[in-house]
Amino acid sequence: MHGTSSEPAVAQAKPRGTAEPPPVVLELTRRGREELVQPRFGLHGHQRRLLEQCDGRRSLHDCAEADPRLQPVRLARDAARLVAFGLARQARGELPPELMVEAMNLTVRIPLDRLPPLEPERTVSPMLPRVATTRGRYTPVAQEQPPAEPERPRWPLVWLAALVALAIAAIGYFT
Repeated sequence: MHGTSSEPAVAQAKPRGTAEPPPVVLELTRRGREELVQPRFGLHGHQRRLLEQCDGRRSLHDCAEADPRLQPVRLARDAARLVAFGLARQARGELPPELMVEAMNLTVRIPLDRLPPLEPERTVSPMLPRVATTRGRYTPVAQEQPPAEPERPRWPLVWLAALVALAIAAIGYFT
């Protein structure tokens, strides 16, 4: 009898090898602060409320507790959309990759004239390799420039071309 009361607790316990992912914390970007002042993206009410709660300190769960109108089942999806729109960035934790891909696909449908320019620190060439920093953002890797070789004089090529032309003329003259 004593064993039956502990069975549900054992069944609900998480395996020891699996750690919970860190909570996702979002912080506003310049574009996000501008969106709060002057709406341009046409965010839904839930997305706008979540954007208002992003302060770089509270997790998504804490935001839902602070504003009861936020629905916990929509938080991760709407957070991924805010990140994809460039209105917020992930300060800690990571959103599920499949939600980020879905949000990026939605971002492609936004007309470019509705998007303000990117922030300077986020503007990188797509051809530069990127590495993760401690805050989860990406920065370009400084590329090493090959050492500049001194320019070779071109006169040997000119002399060689003149000798070839002279040889062809001599062969034509003597044959």
